[in-house]
Formats: sequence, structure tokens, C-alpha cells
Amino acid sequence: MMGIECLLLIPFTIRFNSLDSSGRWIFYFLISSIFFSTGTKLIAVISGNNLWFWHSMYYIQFVILSLYFRESIKHKAIRFTTIALILPVLAFVLLDYFVLEGPVTFNSYSVAAETFILIIYGALYFWQLLRDEELVQQSIFINSLPNFWYNAGIFIYHCGFFLFSLAYNILKLSFTIKGDSALLTFAITFGAGIIQLILLFIGVLKVKKSHT
Repeated sequence: MMGIECLLLIPFTIRFNSLDSSGRWIFYFLISSIFFSTGTKLIAVISGNNLWFWHSMYYIQFVILSLYFRESIKHKAIRFTTIALILPVLAFVLLDYFVLEGPVTFNSYSVAAETFILIIYGALYFWQLLRDEELVQQSIFINSLPNFWYNAGIFIYHCGFFLFSLAYNILKLSFTIKGDSALLTFAITFGAGIIQLILLFIGVLKVKKSHT
């Protein structure tokens, strides 16, 4: 999907000066995604084992999205939590990589944990929108907010990717992963990724209309 991400970067770049702080974190997320996919492929060709880079970049994206949610969520305790969890999650990522599952396999424990945390943040943001009296008072429709579309894309993708993480872990522990099972979970993740990019595009189109 790197080609689509590169194309999506164009409208974000054009509207960069109009983006608020949360929108700019989505911009950085897209840049990291392009670097993520390019670096993963290059390292796979050069050295074969690119898992160290994959898990490093996934953690970096976790940090970027945590900072995005810190900007888009209003509740002070939740905003503090998004920052407070960054180092403990890093510790668990390192533990999983060096001790639990090792450097030569997909670290499903830490990936699933990072993904689940982001899903919770996304759900909390939706909950915030439903209870935001300020939006009601200003007669602002939820679907006119860029952050609504950004969050919808992030939420859908990570729900699909969380399924992949769990499926990989469960199948690995129970029996050898068969082609059809792996293909199905990968297809769900890929489809969720396409939906995410579409929703991010809709979100950036809403930037000019947003006054919040």
C-alpha cells in the first residue's frame, strides 16, 4: 500500500498549514508508514531478517498515534495515560523481542498489546464525541470533524490487525499455521488498511470545513 500512502501524503502536505496539532501527527504517521514499508522491504532483501526493523517501526508508530490521541482526547487522565504508557510498552516490546518470543519470530505478544491499547484510545475518543456537549451547543456534526475520520480509520485498521496478531499467536501455539488461515487473517488486515487510508483521505478533505 506504499503507493497509496505516497498519494495520500500529497493532500496532507498541501493542507499542512491548515492542520491542527492532531492532524499533524497523522501527517507524521503517514511519513513513518512510507519509511516503514520501504525499509522493511529493503532490509528483507539485504539481510533477510527485517523483524528488528519491523518491531522498531511499529513501536514508533505506536508512539506517534499515542501523541495523536493525546492531542485529540480532552480527558486529562486519559491524556496523561497516553504519555505514561509509552515507556512501559517499550519495556514490554524489548522483553518480548529478547526474551519471550525472540528476534527471529513475529512478536505477537507485544504487537497485540500495542494494538489493543490503540483500539482502547480510539474507543475512548468515540465515547468523547458522543458526550461532547460543546459540539451540540455549536450545532457541529460529528462527521464534519477531521479527527472523527482519522480516528475511524485508525480504529478500523487496528481492529483488523489485532485479529491478525491474536490469530498468529493462537495458531502458533496450537498447530502449524496453514496457508488458508494465514491468508484469511492477512486479507482482513490488508482490507482494513485500505479502509484506513480512505478514511484518512476523507478526514483531510474536511480540514478546510472544520472550525474546531
